[in-house]
Amino acid sequence: MTIDTPAAGIRTHNRKLLRQLERVTYREVLDTIPKKCFERNTLRGLGALVLHLGLLAGSYALFALSPSWLAPLFWVWIGTVLWGNFVLAHDCGHQSFSPYRRLNALVGHLLLLPTLYPFHSWRIMHNRHHAWTNHQDNDNSWRTIAPETYAGMNDFNRFFYRHVHTWAWWFASVIHLFIFHYDKKKFRPQEWPEARFSIAVNVMFAAVALPGLFWLTGFWGVLNYWVLPWLVFHFWLSTFTLIHHNHPDIPYFPQGEWTPLKAQLFGTVHCEYPWWVELVAYRIGVHIPHHLSTAIPYYHLDEAHAALKARWPEYVHEARFTWPYLKSIVTTCHLSGPEGYHLPIKRARVVRGRK
Repeated sequence: MTIDTPAAGIRTHNRKLLRQLERVTYREVLDTIPKKCFERNTLRGLGALVLHLGLLAGSYALFALSPSWLAPLFWVWIGTVLWGNFVLAHDCGHQSFSPYRRLNALVGHLLLLPTLYPFHSWRIMHNRHHAWTNHQDNDNSWRTIAPETYAGMNDFNRFFYRHVHTWAWWFASVIHLFIFHYDKKKFRPQEWPEARFSIAVNVMFAAVALPGLFWLTGFWGVLNYWVLPWLVFHFWLSTFTLIHHNHPDIPYFPQGEWTPLKAQLFGTVHCEYPWWVELVAYRIGVHIPHHLSTAIPYYHLDEAHAALKARWPEYVHEARFTWPYLKSIVTTCHLSGPEGYHLPIKRARVVRGRK
C-alpha cells in the first residue's frame, strides 16, 4: 500500500461516514464494549510485572554469558523487551494497571527507569495526545502540518520536520523525550510538581546506574548493554505510535472538523505485529478500544476490539506490520492537504514554487 492522497472516491466515502458518525454519541460507541472489559485485576497486573521483569533479567543474563557475535540479536530482543516495560507503564499511567494510584505510580516509575522516561512527565504529555488525537493543530504525536505552514518554516525546521517524518522516524521519540518531558515550560504550574519529582528520580537513577555500568563494563559495556538496546526500544516506540495514527485513508482533522469520536474511533489504527513482538507488547497494537477508553486494561483489548468491529466495522481501520508497509509510510513525508489527508511533500514544493 502506497501512502498518498486518497482517491476522490475514498474521500467522498469518508465524508459520508464521518457525517453519519456525527449523529452517533460517544456513549453509544462505548456501550458497545462489554462492561467486563473495564475491570482491572491487580493480581493479574502484578503477575505480568513479575514475569516481565524476570524475562528482562534473564535476557540480560544470557546476553552476558553469550559470545559477542550474538550481540546484535540481544540488542534487538532486549530493546523489544524494554518496549514491553513501556507498555506496562503505559497502563499504569492510564490507571488501568490497578485501581490504586500509588501502586500505579510506583510500578510506572520502576518500569520506565531503564528508558529514562520520567513517569509523570510522560503521563501528562501522553494524556494530551489522547485529549487531541489526530487534531491538526493540537496533537503532540506525529501530527502533520499544512503546506503553507511548512513553506513558512526556516530551512532548519523544514529539514528537521522532513527527516523526522521519513528516514529518521525511528529517532523521533528520542527527540520527543528530551524536548517535551524534561522542559518545565511544557507543563502547567499545577502539573510541574509531579513532573519535577519524576525527572529527579530519573536523573538520580541515571547518575548512579550509568557510571556504575561504565565502571563494571567500560565504554563498550554501556554501549552494548544499554545504548543499543535503548535505541531499539525507541525504534519500536516511534514505529508503534507512527502506525497507530497514520493511514492513507485517515486525516488529521482541522479545527472545526475534529471531534473526539472521529479521532478515537475513525482516526486510530489497529495493527498486528510479529508474534515475538506481540509476546512483550501486551496488545498495544489493539489501539482503537484503548483510545476510546484508556480505562481498559491490556488483557481486555482484544475482546473490546472484537465488539467494536462487530458493531462499527465501517469505521475500523486495520493494518499488519510488514517492512513494506512501514516503508510506504516513512518514504513519503506527510503534510496535510485541504481535508487533512496525507500530501507528499514534493507536491508542497510545487505549490511553494508557484508563489
